[in-house]
Amino acid sequence: MQENKTEENLTVKVNKAIRNGDLATLQQLYNQNEEIFHAYTPVGTVLHLAAEYNQSAIVKWLIEMGMDIDIEDKNYGHTPIRNAISEGHVDLFKEMFQLGAKIYFENPKHPHQDPLFGAILAGSKEMAQLLIDHGADTTILYFERKDAELMAKEQNQTEILALIQAHNATLPDDHVPRTTPKEVYDEEEDYEDEEEDYEEEEEYEEPSSHAVIRAAFEEMYGPIQTTYYQNFPSEVPIQAHIIAPSTKHPYYVLFTTGMSDRAVGYNLLYVENMMKVPAGWLDGDVDWTDREKIWPINWLVKLACIPHDESVQPNRGVIVPNKGELVHPYGIETHLSCMLISTPTDSDIQRLSIEGEDIRIDELVPIYKAEWQYAEANGYAALQEKLTAAQVQEVIDFQRPSVVDMSASEVPSKPIKKLKKLSNSETIRQTFEKEYGPIALQFTGLLEESDPAIQISGNIIYPTKKHPYYVVCTLGVSNDLSIKEPHTHVIRVNEMMMKLPLNWVASEEEWTLPEKNWPLRLMAEYGYHVRKNELKVKSYTTFPVEGQVAAILSEYTEMDHLLARKPREKDVSGEVNEMFFISINQLIPIYESEMNYAEGIYGVDLIHCLEKQQADNVLVVNRPPSI
Repeated sequence: MQENKTEENLTVKVNKAIRNGDLATLQQLYNQNEEIFHAYTPVGTVLHLAAEYNQSAIVKWLIEMGMDIDIEDKNYGHTPIRNAISEGHVDLFKEMFQLGAKIYFENPKHPHQDPLFGAILAGSKEMAQLLIDHGADTTILYFERKDAELMAKEQNQTEILALIQAHNATLPDDHVPRTTPKEVYDEEEDYEDEEEDYEEEEEYEEPSSHAVIRAAFEEMYGPIQTTYYQNFPSEVPIQAHIIAPSTKHPYYVLFTTGMSDRAVGYNLLYVENMMKVPAGWLDGDVDWTDREKIWPINWLVKLACIPHDESVQPNRGVIVPNKGELVHPYGIETHLSCMLISTPTDSDIQRLSIEGEDIRIDELVPIYKAEWQYAEANGYAALQEKLTAAQVQEVIDFQRPSVVDMSASEVPSKPIKKLKKLSNSETIRQTFEKEYGPIALQFTGLLEESDPAIQISGNIIYPTKKHPYYVVCTLGVSNDLSIKEPHTHVIRVNEMMMKLPLNWVASEEEWTLPEKNWPLRLMAEYGYHVRKNELKVKSYTTFPVEGQVAAILSEYTEMDHLLARKPREKDVSGEVNEMFFISINQLIPIYESEMNYAEGIYGVDLIHCLEKQQADNVLVVNRPPSI
């Protein structure tokens, strides 16, 4: 045991020396024990780590001492030069290439294995140009739909996009892109959507440790009811398992497998996460698009991915607030807004020893903003003492009282105070302007039918470097709602938005032309229809239109239906304002054949089809049907 501890300390010292660029210390450690070359870090070998941290002198020394410049990591087969590419270290890339490092462009199965995609994610125009010059395939279609051009658009890398498009223009007319089939990795969810959907797990070759972890949890808490896995890109594939309540354990137990596939942090920890939620959390068939139900699983998986994706230490006592400094409540029925990484209670699984590795189990505990602030001021131990005294970790209570004093706006009083009337325009205006830029123009009088109680404006935000398109949106659909009866839940209301191409208008005056302002009139008319009829528009649904909305669509397009999607920018997907949840829906005109394909409710599938025409985000008026 002492020998293992010594080796672990040596590995930690080696990792620290590389990260700090301390070659002298690294050489001293090498003189003490040549086995440091066999140390393995969360990103691969010590040479991978040196390349990731742009430590040119250490990279050269390791190669001089005999390390294979093209050594592959154990997980994805990446070579050290791939780490330099992914971080945008252009000078180091050139040095390693001159030293003989190979760039593997052949047979990638996933965009995260593609060197050019790594350069795009790093935002390095120079690196992207170097890779193209060295033979990168700019047209390979992953999952039969996603190529480097689309990736650059999604990342708003306009300069890299221009490079790719210029290169593609030089390809022969008969060029046929390579493709990877959807079966390789089926991406059924929009990556920018905060509330990720989960699907029942497909069979794949998993480490033997997963079965041991599942068996340990089942022995302690009961049989696994359902297993889900995240289907958004991550360094490790995480599965979330749900154990139903039992007489002995009258609550749901959620836990992960996959997080411990690779060690994380400076101390090379092996960790899995767990949570406990009340028996009333799930009733019957679960709608996994319901943010009020899915957020505990989202956070279970998110905090399993972060240590791997961001190479950070998963320390106990760390508190992660929802949406960073915004500290938004997780749902409309709770004020909990931060996640504490904690030690499980004595009656829970603390650690598992599997195949010689010690796997630590961390319990995730949702807490209030005031409790997070208390820990920031007084330390984690002080907060943990209060949580333990209040038995908070026995099982999550979404409406529990805080263990510290809270401001009036945060107290989960029962019921939450409801206002009779509330204006939401300023909240939504701030939300749009924070993400897209200031509203430049505002139009009123857009509706054919007049109603003093419903005043809807059409608003225009000009293109920016971050968002190279016009953003048009409504304000007023969610305003001045008269609440006739008392409510015990938050009321969902809507605002609308669309995105228009850069060449939509040539001057400000053109916005007064019917053929240019029809999207504003369309949104206003549809918002009026939704408001007047008290409709709830769900994201990723398709629907036919009628009346003035249908007349506008048919006059300026050949499309006669609409798709409502959540905006790609997750911070504008919605706002909670007192008793209202204001959902922002981006409207996309579609054809009847596309409506039939989506059957009204499978809008995510249709979005994948629209991506091929680059019509899933910015309006394309004269496109052919995608189906």
